[in-house]
Amino acid sequence: MKVKRVSNISKEEFVKDFLIGNQPVIITDAMDTWDVKKFTPSHLKEEYGDSLVQIYNDLFDMQNVDTLETYFDENFIENKESKEYVRWYSQLLDADLFWSDECFEGLKSSWTHPYFAPTEGLVFPYSETGKPKDITKHQYPYKGIFISGEGARTRLHKDPFESNALLCQFYGTKKIYLFHPSKQASLMNDEDYVDMVNVNHEKFPDYKNITPDYEDTLQPGEIILFPSGWFHDVTSASDSISITWNFIHASGMDKLYNHLKNNPEDGQLKVLKYFLADQLPAEPTYEDVMTFYEQNMVNY
Repeated sequence: MKVKRVSNISKEEFVKDFLIGNQPVIITDAMDTWDVKKFTPSHLKEEYGDSLVQIYNDLFDMQNVDTLETYFDENFIENKESKEYVRWYSQLLDADLFWSDECFEGLKSSWTHPYFAPTEGLVFPYSETGKPKDITKHQYPYKGIFISGEGARTRLHKDPFESNALLCQFYGTKKIYLFHPSKQASLMNDEDYVDMVNVNHEKFPDYKNITPDYEDTLQPGEIILFPSGWFHDVTSASDSISITWNFIHASGMDKLYNHLKNNPEDGQLKVLKYFLADQLPAEPTYEDVMTFYEQNMVNY
């Protein structure tokens, strides 16, 4: 089944029908006024080709660091099926890595916060009343420029903290498979996800009994919502450039809190602490995070 495509949707409809409703959707008109020419291989290579970027395999394991120009030259070529993926994240940790914040700063006038996406009432990143979080001006968790040659793939996974993700497709196309959260028992074995391309049937015996809920191809100018808890597998059907980020609206506070309560050793907790730095004590503990959300749940 194809993902529902909509246009001219209000923030209220987006929250009600797709965040609270927990359904994937593709918005077709939110990028219409953006200067997408600034997100082409030629422009990014010219302006940011000397920048060092992190290069990953198909499941978020960093393989290499190289210049963006080198990645383009080696992967954006005819008849080349890429196995590597540039995930050039904006800062999300107190660590000295090759962040993309300078690039995002240079591009901020070329796009806008999608008109349908909430900027207030957010619990991750936390938005104080009257202080909206605009994606072009503020940090968001896992905000990144994703650059991938044809064939590069992000294997099946779901996003951290029961968060939602938006992915804006600027250049090229992406083949997407989506599975409902209720199918987790067939898709995961402990912390491991099934590889849809090379299925280990001994480890995932029930996978043969399920099918994707949605199968679609994201086109340039479209934005897709990966809702909370949904499993997704994404392959670059052609050379591709996109931008993505994660967030949790107040309507998902219970999911976030329950996830944290049940997963005190979550390896991504350091990201959550980074985005709550202004709200937590120095060197915060897990208990500090839980206390913060317990105190703020009443506000939502």
